[in-house]
Amino acid sequence: MFPSSRLAAFFDLPLAVIVGFLIWRSLDWPLVGDATIFHFIARQMQMGAIPYRDIVDVNMPLTYYLDLAVVTIGGTGDIAWRVFDLTAAAVAAVLILMLLWPAGPAAGLLAVLVVLATHLLLGPYMAGQRDFVMSIVALAAAVASATAAEVKQRRGLHLLLAGAAAMTAAAIKPTGVMLLLLPALATRLRWRDAAWIAAGAAIVAGLVVGTLATAGSLGAFVTMTRTLLPLYGSLDVHSVPEVLASVYWIAPVAGLAVAALLNLGGAMPPRVRVMVGLTVFGLLHLLIQRKGWVYHLYPLAIGLACWGAWSLVALPMRRASVCLLITAATLVWVLPRSEIRRDMYPELRAATAMQRALETHLSPGARVQMFDSDSGAFLAMTRAGMRQATPYIQWFSLVLAGDSARRDFLASLQANPPAAVLLTSDQWPRPSGFEAADDWPEFNAILTSRYELQQTGRDERIAWRFYLRRAGE
Repeated sequence: MFPSSRLAAFFDLPLAVIVGFLIWRSLDWPLVGDATIFHFIARQMQMGAIPYRDIVDVNMPLTYYLDLAVVTIGGTGDIAWRVFDLTAAAVAAVLILMLLWPAGPAAGLLAVLVVLATHLLLGPYMAGQRDFVMSIVALAAAVASATAAEVKQRRGLHLLLAGAAAMTAAAIKPTGVMLLLLPALATRLRWRDAAWIAAGAAIVAGLVVGTLATAGSLGAFVTMTRTLLPLYGSLDVHSVPEVLASVYWIAPVAGLAVAALLNLGGAMPPRVRVMVGLTVFGLLHLLIQRKGWVYHLYPLAIGLACWGAWSLVALPMRRASVCLLITAATLVWVLPRSEIRRDMYPELRAATAMQRALETHLSPGARVQMFDSDSGAFLAMTRAGMRQATPYIQWFSLVLAGDSARRDFLASLQANPPAAVLLTSDQWPRPSGFEAADDWPEFNAILTSRYELQQTGRDERIAWRFYLRRAGE
């Protein structure tokens, strides 16, 4: 064992204790954030709704079907989502070990522990995030690409798997299509090799398209990607320096990033070139989205962790020590600030109050028009078993879609008024408030003429209104 490998192995021991503590502390993480939106959509799908056709949203198909599987198997509680996130983390750990195995177990374990620490320190909002899940599929593409370059037997099968994994990632986030280039970084491709990659991608693409076509939502999906998705991408855009500044969220990876930079002049076998490609993909994934949101950093963090851990064990002892000291220092800085308590999430209390209001006045399956972004109404609707009255679930979809969508929405409410309307002050991309409803005369007229403001609530930054339809209306 090289000296730096031995040093990494010693460092892995206390790091494993920290990660074990973080896992134990995360076991009671609540269901919050984007996961509540996808649980809501999954529950609507169980009631017969079809994404894109009956639910206006801008995510890729596999996101919905993965969440539908979780909800179908485990329900909508916190435990099922915690199991899914930890299972995803375990799969990521196995793939990282496979990718770094030639560098030795100490390097692989170091990358795994740094990735897990980074993920767990980011807290419940990151549990099961689609960029995290996409990164796992990206790791599978990297392992298949490296194996295809190193093992001549069944080369075609490995390239087929690499293509399939890349397209699977694209079915979660469109940027995943760039992963189709990973095999070309590992080895010189011939026409037959390219055909294997294309075949793998085509199989997954065919399954996705076939599922959408069978469900009757393919046309709506195409329309969404051509119209609403680009408009959504233009919201909350930041400059390149601002986006790059968001990397402080993945501070525990800093030491391994330094190790990768220090070893830039070292040997670049196929497996290392794939890791570099994974890192570049992560950087492009972050920059293309132009928002700098923390979960957009996952592919970059995982790519840097893998490349850096491989590089660290090849560095001289002194340089490797510096890199590990940086890793330790970032953990010492971040860990005390990472305490997580359920009372830190006002949206959970708001969700409980809204769920109680829904269940008090309505039966499960009742039609409710809800608008929210991330303030508890999705969770309340999901756990109360309410059916969304129209395809519009967030204000941005109506704001961006234009006058025709707004007319269709109003016509739907007039023709078949829901039993209730539930609004929160989370009207992203607008600032917090109720102006989206109050300043829309036609919608406000429907509320005042047909509905009674039954209940309101406020919890810290979150306010909500529950309107109940008047008898006879």
